[in-house]
Amino acid sequence: MTEVLLQQLNDSDIDWIKSNSRTQVLSYGDVLIHQQHQAECLHIVLEGAFSATIKQNSDSTLAGVFAALENDNELEEEIGIFSTGEILGEFSLLSFNPSATTVKAIENSVVLSIRSRDLLIKLHQDTSFASRFYRAIAILVLDRFERLIQKFTSRRNLKIPPLQDGPMLFGELSDSDVDWMISHSYLETVPPGTVLIRGGRAVEHIYVLIQGSASVSFKEETSTSLSRVFSLLESSDEADSSGYEIATSSVGEILGETTLIDNRLTNYTFTTLEYSRVLVIDKQKLFVKLQQNNAIGARFYRLISILICARLQSLINRLGYGRSSYRVGQGLSPDIQYDDEIDLNLMDNLFLGGARFDWMLKRLKVLS
Repeated sequence: MTEVLLQQLNDSDIDWIKSNSRTQVLSYGDVLIHQQHQAECLHIVLEGAFSATIKQNSDSTLAGVFAALENDNELEEEIGIFSTGEILGEFSLLSFNPSATTVKAIENSVVLSIRSRDLLIKLHQDTSFASRFYRAIAILVLDRFERLIQKFTSRRNLKIPPLQDGPMLFGELSDSDVDWMISHSYLETVPPGTVLIRGGRAVEHIYVLIQGSASVSFKEETSTSLSRVFSLLESSDEADSSGYEIATSSVGEILGETTLIDNRLTNYTFTTLEYSRVLVIDKQKLFVKLQQNNAIGARFYRLISILICARLQSLINRLGYGRSSYRVGQGLSPDIQYDDEIDLNLMDNLFLGGARFDWMLKRLKVLS
């Protein structure tokens, strides 16, 4: 993944980053980002390597059980090693929430640090830069998310909780974005057991779940794309190729969106669990639109990045490594964000996204 930034950004993008950042030198053991603290900068690794760990909060019974089963008294998990070319601190940039991990140098390292405030201003003012940058972020975050799935869900047979506010994602889009989606799509009602997207196959359509729910299965593939396709064609039981269930998608979620960020075949299979209504969007038409219009591209790639980060945070919370829970009589720490704490930064998007989703349903004549 070390070449993602060079592949996605152009020379002027890189020049801006160099001109608006500072170099930090870290020694072995130095902490760059603390879990449950707001990261004020986005960091690009120039030299060395970092370890990202998640530490269980003391209130979590589930994480304590896992730790006991695995003889882990530290209640801490390493989730990844990041080297040259990787981006660190993107979680706080996308969600305005504290970091989900602690990031520590595991050898002498050098990073390029950009203040999140300056970067957000640039992303708002330059949609061309924003489209390329958010696409690069989405690729990197997707890779990390899939590594976590392989590490945790198959070993512990866990499911990622569904997003609580799927329609909120529409707060990241504009009215014209939603209008374009409506104009270039159609509604379809499908019975339970319908495979909307099959892992290992080319994805032709992106879906918005209007009513109903869908199972999400994941299968790690180590073979080449071509051998995967032929293996599926020769299989007499396609159900066996779907992998293991990791989550359930609910109303307002977008299915298949990660196939818009690069050319990899998807590892996910989406199967309806009940009679469902979906908005069917031609993937190629949407992909072309994202390339032709930098503004809509920036908004969509940011949305995809946020969606992946939300699922990543849901997985971490499910494992008991998330934010602390408040208990009656407990003193509140100003340095900790609690699970049930109201996030004022997201309230506007919650209301705006819900209103925009309802408007779309009325346009589709799903709501009267």
